[in-house]
Amino acid sequence: AQDRVLEDDDLRAVVVSSTTHAHYGQILLALEKGKCVFTEKPISFDPAELKIVMTKAEKSKLPFMVGFQRRFDRNFATLRRMLRAGNIGGPRIIRCSSRDNPEPPMAYLKVSGGIFHDMLCHDFDMLHFLTGELPESVYAVGHTYNPEIAAMDDADTVVVTLRFASGLLATVDTSRISAYGYDQRVEVFGETGMLTAENEREHTVVHAGPHGYTSAVAHHSFPQRYPQAYRSEMDEFVAMVREDRAPPAENLARHVLLERVASAAEVSYKMGRPITLKEFDAMRARGEV
Repeated sequence: AQDRVLEDDDLRAVVVSSTTHAHYGQILLALEKGKCVFTEKPISFDPAELKIVMTKAEKSKLPFMVGFQRRFDRNFATLRRMLRAGNIGGPRIIRCSSRDNPEPPMAYLKVSGGIFHDMLCHDFDMLHFLTGELPESVYAVGHTYNPEIAAMDDADTVVVTLRFASGLLATVDTSRISAYGYDQRVEVFGETGMLTAENEREHTVVHAGPHGYTSAVAHHSFPQRYPQAYRSEMDEFVAMVREDRAPPAENLARHVLLERVASAAEVSYKMGRPITLKEFDAMRARGEV
């Protein structure tokens, strides 16, 4: 059925939002049929398959996009513009908080690739989006409160510290569940000031009374938090298709580079110590990870 659909010459673009394990084959098939592709992450949990797709996408010269919607969120995009404009000088410390809600179904978590590749990949992408830098070393610590997740050899609560060649330090804290709602914030401390993208709430009204101040709760989950970002992301892909505009090579290469960061952080967590990206590359080359 997929082959028949993709043989249609009037079909220019494909959106891949299927079950995670099906992404790789569907993306390859669409590219081989000369179709523009938008795909949700992950492309594949296998780094070799990821490189195959990125190489094929670059050679195709077709519009290609992987769904990291936070890059299109108006708050994070504004923070990036102000940072790149030099509003706070060079960045010195970045703090990302990324706490999910509600806790995903166990059936999903079993095939999600784990917290490093399913959740933290978004935060590593955000650090790269803001700075254009890649870390030299990572150190991840974590804990698993839910015994069902522990049985998967995964964590549900993680903190990662990243060190960059420029001197920049970054931390990411993440949790699979947040009792007060979906929580995504970024703070950048720089030479001459600080930029903060706060959480979005259901509304901006604050009620003052004899017992203090109360305000709205955070959005329930990502569909409520990111409708604008999802629309803007798809608008950009449609524009790429209409203009026959392929992504810059560096946009494709970053997916391979950031997969290394997520995998290195996972290895750091399992080894219980910091790890440099060079050390991780050597371990991967020897087949140790």
